Amino acid sequence: MKRMTHGEVLILEPESDDLSRPTNYRTSPFGFMFPDLQRDDENLLENSPKTVANLRKLGEAMLDPGETTIPGIPIPAIHTFFAQFVDHDITLEQASADIVPLDNPTQLSLEQITTLIVNSRSPNLDLDHVYGPDINGTMSPRDLTNPAKMLIHEVEPYRGLPPGKDVWNDLPRLPDGTPQIGDSRNDENIITGQLHVAFLRAHNAIVDRAYRFDEARKLLIQHYQWLVLDDFLERVADPNIVKMIRHKGARFFNPPARWFYMPLEFSVAAYRFGHSKVRASYDRFNEKQNPGGLDLLFRPSRRLTDDWVIEWPSFLDPENPARFSRPIDTSLTKKLLNLVAAQLPKHNQEPNLAIRNLLRGYILRLPTGQAIAKAMASQGILPMTDKQIESVVRDIPYQIDAIKRMEKETDFLNRTPLWFYILAEAAFYNRGHHLGPVGSTIVAEVLIGVLRRSTYSILSHPQWRPTLGDTPGKFDLEDLLKLAGVF
Repeated sequence: MKRMTHGEVLILEPESDDLSRPTNYRTSPFGFMFPDLQRDDENLLENSPKTVANLRKLGEAMLDPGETTIPGIPIPAIHTFFAQFVDHDITLEQASADIVPLDNPTQLSLEQITTLIVNSRSPNLDLDHVYGPDINGTMSPRDLTNPAKMLIHEVEPYRGLPPGKDVWNDLPRLPDGTPQIGDSRNDENIITGQLHVAFLRAHNAIVDRAYRFDEARKLLIQHYQWLVLDDFLERVADPNIVKMIRHKGARFFNPPARWFYMPLEFSVAAYRFGHSKVRASYDRFNEKQNPGGLDLLFRPSRRLTDDWVIEWPSFLDPENPARFSRPIDTSLTKKLLNLVAAQLPKHNQEPNLAIRNLLRGYILRLPTGQAIAKAMASQGILPMTDKQIESVVRDIPYQIDAIKRMEKETDFLNRTPLWFYILAEAAFYNRGHHLGPVGSTIVAEVLIGVLRRSTYSILSHPQWRPTLGDTPGKFDLEDLLKLAGVF
């Protein structure tokens, strides 16, 4: 692994881009999309114990008053978990939790961030969390009977399979239940785990069409990139902003390929919008589990039992409000504010996900939402006013009182934590259907920037079109599940 620097960003450059054999796990740097904002403390949250205390209070107040009072948005719930799947492919920041525990957080220096905080995933939409290598450099296992295929395990017999399902629906595992996959986070919940299985099965289905392993992998990676660009991104971000960035290029995030990095504004704030979209339960998870409660979906790594094989049509239903995604707003379902121990890293047991997000942004010196908006002024983006932010939280009883109490101490309505700002912006401008201008710009510029530099990038071949769906030139998540034989 070669080390080099580019400005204030530490680069860890892999020795080889050969993906056909096991390699050392590739790390890459984090940096800031707007590094100049670090020069003025006015662009950051105040560095003080008082700020930490009030961030905790704000996180405690981010409680969904009840899903029956907040209507869902007509976006199939599968996209909430596909967002998580994509995140696990391109970003993992865990060093800050080892350096600064959340029970006693302090703000890292800029030097600490640029030298110690690294991305343990490759910023590459290449499905390396499916194919490997994992953090130890081990590739995901292949089927011994046909090495061109990926290994899939049988589910454990228990209460019986849902109708039409087969037993080949679990991740490959060691005897103790540990998943043999490129990123163990894909086994954190049952839905993301079975989405991972769908990709394994899709690869094997392509091999059954007489493709060799490398050919099948390339074809699946390209169709996955199409899913991100064509089926996912315009659902979660402003379609007009996505189209502008796709066709006219990025305005704020355009690092050279040799010094490519992941912005902390993306990984620690903007792309965490999905936490607000998670429901407390999912109607008709399958015939055996109805509904599938969030507390049951998260579990320690172990074999999947047959009664938890997912019925995907429920997660692609665009018409049943009981299956819609939650809107993007400044509240999270109650179960995410009280995570069980199995959902938490052993070294950091803070159970409130909102507090975790807010404190990580503070520790890693994220600029405020207003500072980022001002930096985007060239694109006609204006910072939200305190009244606009207040209007978003007015109907969330736990928040309006908390923010008013904190206003005199922290001025959170005028110097708003970036993650909270992006959630409020989505709720204010788009009723939570998709991200607002700041969130859309960060997410679209980074995902399109990653895609342009990815292995087998479809953006390097403007005429590339998908071929694996039912309709030539079209491929969405339903097509992927059909290809995998799970829909």
